[in-house]
Formats: sequence, C-alpha cells, structure tokens
Amino acid sequence: MDGYIRKFSYDGTLEGFLCTALRILRVRTMPDEILPDYLAGVSEDGYTAVRTNASEAEYLYSLIGRRGSAELQQMVSDFFLTCVPDKEKLLFEMIYLALRDGGKVAEDYGSDVMRRVHMAIRDLYREAQSVLVNIEFFRGTEASCAVIDPHNSVLPVIRKALLKRDDMDDLIVFDKRHFLMLGRTGDREMLSDIRRIFVQMPDTGSEAYEILWPAVKEAKFEIRFAGGANAIPGRRRDYDPLWSTAC
Repeated sequence: MDGYIRKFSYDGTLEGFLCTALRILRVRTMPDEILPDYLAGVSEDGYTAVRTNASEAEYLYSLIGRRGSAELQQMVSDFFLTCVPDKEKLLFEMIYLALRDGGKVAEDYGSDVMRRVHMAIRDLYREAQSVLVNIEFFRGTEASCAVIDPHNSVLPVIRKALLKRDDMDDLIVFDKRHFLMLGRTGDREMLSDIRRIFVQMPDTGSEAYEILWPAVKEAKFEIRFAGGANAIPGRRRDYDPLWSTAC
C-alpha cells in the first residue's frame, strides 16, 4: 500500500522532513503534498505521518553529500528556512535531483527547480541581513528583548551575530511568525521552537520580557541548538539537534 501513499506529514523540523523524504524515496512515489503536522486539517485528512528518527535524517543528509556535494547539503539546510509555496515538494525534488544527477545540479540554473531554490535562498539571506540591521530591542531591567516577524525563518541565519552582541548581556529574540525563540542568559544559549509550549505569544519586546524572560531565566526551557544555515547532521555538537521549523 505504501506505493499509493501521496500525502505525508512530518513534525515541522528539518530532521522530520528528511525522514519523510527518505520514506518517499524508499516507496518510489512522487508526493502530492508534504506538510508539517501542526497545520489545520492535516491530522484528519488522510495524511501519512512519518516519525522522526535522527539516524535516518543523518543518513539521508550524508547521502546527499556523498552523491551530490557539501554545497547541496548547505542548500537543503538553507532552503528549509524559506517560505516559498510548496516548499516541501520543491525541496524533495531538489533532493531527488541531487541523488540522481550528483553535485552538478547545484549549478544547473536552467532547471526550474534549482532556479527557484537559488532565488529563495538569496531572498532568505537578504532578509536576514535586513532584520539584523533593523532589529529593535526593549531594554528591560534584567534582559533585552525583541520580537520579529520575518517572512522567512531568519533566526538560525543571524543567530551567531545576535549572540555576539556585546552591548547587552541577557537577551531574547522571538520570531512570532515561526515560533522560534533565541535566548542568552549568562553562559547559556538556546534557539528553540516554542510552538507547542506557550498559549500566549508576545507581539512586542516589552511583552516578550514579561512573558518569555521569566521562563528563560528560570531555565524552564531545555537548552538546545536549532540549526539551519550552520547545521550539518553528523558533525559533533555540544547540543542536541532541534532544527528550525517550517513555515
């Protein structure tokens, strides 16, 4: 029956998507839809849920590097942070091409798939730079907090630059569109998806200070690293992988 499956759901992480892509490749089918499981209607509308398995995700990511290139691995990580229509289907097609044709597809600008991927990644980095330059912090007594609402999921891209800022000590940056929170308190750093944790989400830096900062300060969040632009499965990490969620 696997050969007739056309609609798949995953947990919203890059890790989960890679497991889904591997499942689709193994059953030799082309998907009609691949969607994160938190979207309305997915759970009761005939989607096959794929369980996330870190070793399976790392296997496929490694395979993309061996049959394709390190550049294609990076493009997979980057493109997952974008918010183009049918992103998951397009990313699966890119992975399929990489496994079939090798590293040369990264420079195949005649391919509609690769052209769209390149354009989306270019827009991701342009937006990331714009957000980084224009971000405004609310300066609370104990921490500086900001709320952003980018089109693409840019926090994993600008994470290092924000955490290196020496004009403030403890800080929080919350992406209210993608439910990602970057935090630094003392020598602890985190980037986590909090979609399933909080009911009330802040809209301003002052609200983030009131709602999120107490939980970060009291270490109620597991400190994890969410990759993206700099995440490569299989590389030794100081933190567990928790990759950025889809749009």
